[in-house]
Amino acid sequence: MALAKRAAGRRRLPGVLVAGCAATTLLAGCGGEDASDRTAAASSAAASSSAAASSSQEQSREPDLASGLLPAGAFGPGATVVAVSPEQLRQGAGLAAAGADVQITPESCRAAVDGTQPDLDDVDDIAALSAVTGAATTVEMLVRGGPTEDSVDQLAAAAGRCPQAQISSPEIGQATVTFENLPVDDLGDGAALVRYTTSITGPDGVQVSVPTLIGAVEDGDRLLLLLNIDAGQDAAATTDPAAFADLLAQAYQVQADALG
Repeated sequence: MALAKRAAGRRRLPGVLVAGCAATTLLAGCGGEDASDRTAAASSAAASSSAAASSSQEQSREPDLASGLLPAGAFGPGATVVAVSPEQLRQGAGLAAAGADVQITPESCRAAVDGTQPDLDDVDDIAALSAVTGAATTVEMLVRGGPTEDSVDQLAAAAGRCPQAQISSPEIGQATVTFENLPVDDLGDGAALVRYTTSITGPDGVQVSVPTLIGAVEDGDRLLLLLNIDAGQDAAATTDPAAFADLLAQAYQVQADALG
């Protein structure tokens, strides 16, 4: 791979792949674990991640990145909130592993799609959590260090580069994806908010749309990412973009206060 392509790949955000993986898992039922199993696994992984983070913190004398995540109460009284380890985040990049097997048309949309895929190998520190309320899952991620300086601009430009694209891969089959820029406050060193919708036709011919809200804020050497994936079929129950924008602003303020 050319050096320029590798550099661009390192600035990818977890949008398309998280949404695609979530759609595959939620629609095809390929997760295989019940809620208690997932919670126990997440808690165990989080404990290992926390121990590693503590060791790293002692060495670097920097604040623990996880201290900048939203408190559980921010997601509402009915939310189930668990920590997410870096390993679990990497496992969520289902389409990334497919590589050349992913077909994107028109070709001009490849930059927009690639620009929302995660690459967590070159960052210095990661902390994340997930909050589940009904059919909706919200993931908050804080990344420190690494080549993140262009991430917000890439996300903001996605809708302009590619309002709609077709994606096919062995993992998800055929899908139509759309990007739409949404209003967001002026936060940190730059912020972007995009609605990304994956429409998949199941084996029975029924089409299901999975909307994903993706927010990003750059704050010095940190990148805040907030995603909301809604697999419910009740359009009236989907997450309000304005409420999500408010949550993004709250998440930015929490990490700014905690981490300086």
